[in-house]
Amino acid sequence: MKKIVILTLLFATGLFSCEEALNTQPSDFLSPQYYYNNETELSYALNGVYDMLGKTGMYNGGDGLTTTWDVADEMFTTASRGAQVYVYDAGDNVVNLIWRYMYTGIERANVLLDNLEKPEMSEEARDNIEGQARFLRAYYYFVLVQNYGAVPLRTLPTASVNDIAYPRVPADEVYDFIIQEMEAAEKLVPSILDQNMAGRISKSAVWGVLARVNLYKAGFPVNDVARYADALKWSKQVIDLGYHELNPSYEQFFINLIQNKYDTKESIWELEFFTTGAGEPYGETGGLGNNNGISQQDLDLGFSGAQYRVQKHLYDLYDSTDTRRDWAIAPFAYSKNFGPEKVYWLPTQIYNRNIGKWRREYELTANKIKNYNGTNFPLLRYADVLLMAAEAENEVNGPTILAYQWLNQVRERAQTTLYTDAEMVSSQGEFRKLIKDERSRELCFESWRKLDLIRWNILIPTMKTLAEEAYLMGGSFRGPATVAANNITQKHLLQPIPLRELSLNKMLTQNPEW
Repeated sequence: MKKIVILTLLFATGLFSCEEALNTQPSDFLSPQYYYNNETELSYALNGVYDMLGKTGMYNGGDGLTTTWDVADEMFTTASRGAQVYVYDAGDNVVNLIWRYMYTGIERANVLLDNLEKPEMSEEARDNIEGQARFLRAYYYFVLVQNYGAVPLRTLPTASVNDIAYPRVPADEVYDFIIQEMEAAEKLVPSILDQNMAGRISKSAVWGVLARVNLYKAGFPVNDVARYADALKWSKQVIDLGYHELNPSYEQFFINLIQNKYDTKESIWELEFFTTGAGEPYGETGGLGNNNGISQQDLDLGFSGAQYRVQKHLYDLYDSTDTRRDWAIAPFAYSKNFGPEKVYWLPTQIYNRNIGKWRREYELTANKIKNYNGTNFPLLRYADVLLMAAEAENEVNGPTILAYQWLNQVRERAQTTLYTDAEMVSSQGEFRKLIKDERSRELCFESWRKLDLIRWNILIPTMKTLAEEAYLMGGSFRGPATVAANNITQKHLLQPIPLRELSLNKMLTQNPEW
């Protein structure tokens, strides 16, 4: 698979190397007047915009959106303090990372778009770069509004070091900007049929993410329920293209991500990492399977510190025939944490089990590195689109035959029981419960669970029920499995505005209870 090289240019590092991209600007940067002179330089600048997705703290599998910020009713950690157990404050660095990286990406996109007309080049190529930059800028605002609520909205490059005072814009207005920009980008980027790759934005990716954005705007706390119709429209765009389909094997889909094999029929948008090994001159490293893998010390199989274990609540959602269960939740441990022999857990040892989706033993790299690898992360896959379509259809039209058809497509691939006419529920509320459980079975450990529970406005009651269930189970994992649920409060529905940002931008206000 041809990987996209994220070049570390002076443009990408000098111009935006400040701690808080929204607030400061270094004096030693390459002025835009000396750059953006041709299509190649615009493309390199676009690489710099993409680059923020893979930072530690984002989607690279380390302490970020795939682990630290996604602890809910699917996984737990043995830590006693930190964001993953809801014991942190506005001064913690992990709170700052999402803010800093997203505003750095937004600033890079703003500068690129401000210089878009500078070089002579084909209008088709210019449109493509513009569409990707506008989409990514909107996506970064999507990450911000999900995590912090109201945030400053910047659409022009930072003018000077004094250009720092911007108020928070209400969340519904931020969402409106996101949707407007993504709808504009959809007209500019190519079809996935024309590029046959998932590492760059295509029309399918824009359609699918627009469905997601509209679902979140329809949910808590904005509650713009009219957006369910738009979520249905955009998810149907992906389905009606007639190209996308599920990989016949749930397991193989993730092996393809681990082995850098494109599967654009299901993997619509994925974040690419470079496999690093002897003799390779560059590396954009990820860490999927390191913190969130199967505990392993043998480098030949791939090291994993395995800081996370699975909740019994998730395990119990699957039936015994569901092929997703024993891939998502590893049914074994490696013998003595050292060597290829697998020792399978007893049926009673549910809390002992690690996350199994990102299995480092399948990496093809000859010389594996302890904490890093090249496993790609799926930002949007077709199974998610089908479940979003089913959810939106239910909200707009009720639990129709069409909603069940989309839901059953996902279940059929998993070789689990399909919903027949006799088993179909008749109320929207009952179908919502089916969707909530199916999203967990299908998408667990892919960064969406806690955010889903928030938009359904059930995060806290779900966690409190989880604590009660885990406590009754007893055993040595009773404490770790319940600590996050015991610590969570209403204030955790949003992250705190970082203290450093509050000190620099006096127009900012803090989120409630922080």
